Amino acid sequence: MGNFCPICSQREGMGPITWKSVAQSIGELWGLHNRSLLYSLVQLFLRPGYFIGDYISGKRQVTFPPVKMLAIIALLGLLVDYLTGDPISGMFNNDFDFAGDKMLLIDNAFEWMNLHPDVMSMILLSYLILPNYLIFRYAPRNPRHTLPQGFFIQVFTAIVFLVINMFADLTSLDMVAFVLGNIWLYCAYKQLFGYGLWGTLWRLAASLACAHLLALIMLGIDFSIHMIQTDDYNFANGFKLFVKLLVRMVTNSDL
Repeated sequence: MGNFCPICSQREGMGPITWKSVAQSIGELWGLHNRSLLYSLVQLFLRPGYFIGDYISGKRQVTFPPVKMLAIIALLGLLVDYLTGDPISGMFNNDFDFAGDKMLLIDNAFEWMNLHPDVMSMILLSYLILPNYLIFRYAPRNPRHTLPQGFFIQVFTAIVFLVINMFADLTSLDMVAFVLGNIWLYCAYKQLFGYGLWGTLWRLAASLACAHLLALIMLGIDFSIHMIQTDDYNFANGFKLFVKLLVRMVTNSDL
């Protein structure tokens, strides 16, 4: 029979529930067991591309489940936002004096974006899945990666950016966090796909540009639907507002 039950496969000698059982259950929830959450986070910062490459190629035994890790880090991010009391990033401004009452929905949407920068980071990073699939399709390392693999690449990326956002919230060093995020992204892509310095730079820049374009297209579709729903067919004025929204998103500056 060995050390396991032949019927249910439970390990022999489990014994009654004790405080040790409680501690082990909590530890499993937060990753303090054989596949450590802390270990995975350290690897994501020290050798991001290699670590992600190992996971998408099938070496998952020592990796904390990425979607579960994203959920835990997101909850911690919400807690940090609540404790710091200043989650507004200011990236999405909604002070458009010519918008009028009919643009109240867009104003509210931009206010929601400002109040949830962590969620917006995850949404914007998701637009990288398709550009990465096309631009890094024939990379020297991890060639012909699939869209599902691209999903997990962006899950790991979102985890790191959430941690960096928490660092910015706690220290108010927004520019330092911005620089760290860009350096991490370059190092991760260079290690993951195996291109050289310039090969990684121009492909990453092209992928980011395509991701921004996809995000703007989706914003434009949402804006157009709202214009139709409000029976506002003054497209000249609407186009002016839409362009101003796009420029504000890209430059984060007043017009």
